[in-house]
Amino acid sequence: KFSVNIHRGCFGGCAFCTISAHQGKFITCRSKESILKEVRQVIEMPDFKGNLSDLGGPSANMYGMGGRNKKACEKCTRPSCINPQICPNLNTDHSKLIDIYRSVDALPGIRRSYIGSGVRYDLLLYRSKDENANRAAAEYTRELIERHVSGRLKVAPEHVADNVLRQMRKPPFQQFRDFKRLFDRINGECGLHQQIIPYFISSHPGCHEEDMAELAVITKDLDFHLEQVQDFTPTPMTISTEAWYTGYDPYTLEPVFSAKTQEEKLRQRQYFFWYKPEMRRDIERSLRALGRGDLIAKLWNNTQQRPALDMTRHKSQQAKNKNGNNRTTDNRERPKGQKRRPYRNDR
Repeated sequence: KFSVNIHRGCFGGCAFCTISAHQGKFITCRSKESILKEVRQVIEMPDFKGNLSDLGGPSANMYGMGGRNKKACEKCTRPSCINPQICPNLNTDHSKLIDIYRSVDALPGIRRSYIGSGVRYDLLLYRSKDENANRAAAEYTRELIERHVSGRLKVAPEHVADNVLRQMRKPPFQQFRDFKRLFDRINGECGLHQQIIPYFISSHPGCHEEDMAELAVITKDLDFHLEQVQDFTPTPMTISTEAWYTGYDPYTLEPVFSAKTQEEKLRQRQYFFWYKPEMRRDIERSLRALGRGDLIAKLWNNTQQRPALDMTRHKSQQAKNKNGNNRTTDNRERPKGQKRRPYRNDR
């Protein structure tokens, strides 16, 4: 309700996303005057308390960006301007976006403007030949973390396995590690206690169960208990869906595995929630079946594993239940002469 959309389009070209199909690969930006006009209208709303929930778009930090040579862009057939590498023709200057943030914050009636849209950290870490753009990226990163995070910053690494990330057209996971170190350092310097909220996807084409097991271990080492997760859902007009349906990469024609059955998808998704006690037994069983029992100790810090089920006792109890004796014996010691309380079925 109290958010302002400042641009449309996305040149990320993620294989599972339809934004570029719906809104285009080229960024269409609103003018600064148009943005400030809408912010003033928001300020006049009777229940507005001074905090904007978002100044963003499909990606938070693509405002004002595009190709330096427009004619080259018109002929370009790349689906992404930033994958597998950022195009040298792309202007990654964040200066215009910094100006928008500061102009909005200067308006009477605005206490804080937050960024709720997902941030492309690969654009923040990129070092081009344009030193002005590099300085602006560093300035934007600090401005964002110091003033525009409401406590949690959304980013979307999507996975940890580089083979899966290549299928997704996402940057290597090492870039997420680099950004997290930068985020933590700036937080420490500013005395802030903010969090990164990473998004991850399971069962994407190219993702095997072992990749998800590695994801659990790596995110655990980074001290994440994942919340913002999803299981891959085929969506029309995406490369990922084509690979999922056909079983082949449409560019290389190489076979691509996809988890399709409910059992396969559940086995992958369970690793997101390794920290939940009720998930541990199933995950341990799955890891042993994969031949990756070594990951059990990594997930639970070499703590004692749950004892194996005593099948003799289990079968004996099953037999009793089958015969109708499903009560649990109360063997607690009672004072002499005191009778046990009757069971409900005794009454």
